[in-house]
Amino acid sequence: MNSRIALVLTAVLPIFAGCGQDGPQWKIDPQPVSGQVLYDGKPAAGVNVGLLPIDAPMPPAIPSNPRAVTDANGSFKISTFKEGDGACEGSYQILLTWMTPAAPGDEERSKDKLLGWYDAAHSNLRFMVVKGTNTIPTINIPVPEYSPAEMPGIPGRN
Repeated sequence: MNSRIALVLTAVLPIFAGCGQDGPQWKIDPQPVSGQVLYDGKPAAGVNVGLLPIDAPMPPAIPSNPRAVTDANGSFKISTFKEGDGACEGSYQILLTWMTPAAPGDEERSKDKLLGWYDAAHSNLRFMVVKGTNTIPTINIPVPEYSPAEMPGIPGRN
């Protein structure tokens, strides 16, 4: 009787072993990703650039979402595992924040100079990372006049 159970388990266990593998077969090897951010046509230093996975590896498969900070020329190199290594293949939403320090005596700590237009709820920027060197087209941010919450229009329609 025990040999029958062992035989059945030997035949059935390999089938169940692969059950948790329904997700995408992501390639975890990061590819170089760079770009530049301009604000009103001028290089924007200190902008936080984040890549939010749409169809790409995400934590816990990677330590954190790919990210970078722009230099004095507005240029950046994305990092995932180590400085400047890039991002794994797949599609991403590009998120941008540019925190400005609070003025002395200001009760708020800091403010996003981009007013939330490039957060996860509002950014329309997308990029597909492919095998090889990737360059995100220059992102030229216009000076925002108001935040998405203050957007003029007809309430309930937009």
